[in-house]
Amino acid sequence: MNHIKKGVLAVSLFCVLSGSVLAAERYVDPAQKKIDEKHKTLVAKYKNDCSVNNRMTCLLKAKERASDEVPNRGSVKYSKGKYSSLSTAQAKSTLKDLVSIYDRVKGQSTSSWTGKVTKEQIEAEVRWILINKFDQASPDINSAKMMLGMSLR
Repeated sequence: MNHIKKGVLAVSLFCVLSGSVLAAERYVDPAQKKIDEKHKTLVAKYKNDCSVNNRMTCLLKAKERASDEVPNRGSVKYSKGKYSSLSTAQAKSTLKDLVSIYDRVKGQSTSSWTGKVTKEQIEAEVRWILINKFDQASPDINSAKMMLGMSLR
């Protein structure tokens, strides 16, 4: 019986420590955090305005309206609004920042939190800049790294 208690204690301690390590890996993107906070407010408002008697449908419609009003990182609407007025030098600097974020979020857990941004979102923004500012066809994160003279690691 004593061995079982020690085993349970060891597993519990391991889970707590593992959870702490995972939490430390979480990158919180300031731009996405602001978007998420606005979405939370808008979703609550739009859910209350919903005339459908299905809570899930109301939630989905509210999230869609919030995303239309305040676009998420990685969306075409976000990228166009954020990056369309950049000069070539500014676009290169922005690409460097985006690659840095991309490398930071590599391997984040699948759980969600306020301010979470994914590799896919960042790569979509990189792709938008490369297509619209540098006329590249079918670009990806490695295209940006090569253009900036960075390691492909």
